[in-house]
Amino acid sequence: MEALPAALVGAVKLSLKLILIIVPMVTIFEVLRYLPVFRRAGNLVEPAMRGVGLTRDAAVPLFTGIFLGIAYGAGIIIRVAQQKGLPARELFLMGLFLATCHSVVEDILIFVVIGGNGFVILGVRLLLAALLTGLMARLWKPA
Repeated sequence: MEALPAALVGAVKLSLKLILIIVPMVTIFEVLRYLPVFRRAGNLVEPAMRGVGLTRDAAVPLFTGIFLGIAYGAGIIIRVAQQKGLPARELFLMGLFLATCHSVVEDILIFVVIGGNGFVILGVRLLLAALLTGLMARLWKPA
């Protein structure tokens, strides 16, 4: 029973740290979404996206999932898939990449706050996501 107050204080402190990370990130993302930032970034990463079997149409949902997580990104993915008619293969490859490497910025900041090495986490996640998605893109040829 003596540990309960200490646990509650620790939980409140961690919750405040998470709020200080997540709320500004979502706010910044929403502002950037309406500026040409993602179009320019899409131009820069288009060759890498083609390397893992994705087209330019997948850029915004991919960026959303990478920066804010798969749950927030799912709404964007659904909307873009309906608007642009993304094929099942591309939706699968995007889902595979995001399942392996979602919420890169948000998760890494959270892990760093609790003592993790951000560079190691980022490197392993990006490498694994690119390798798995690239392999699947080569195995599942476009129709």
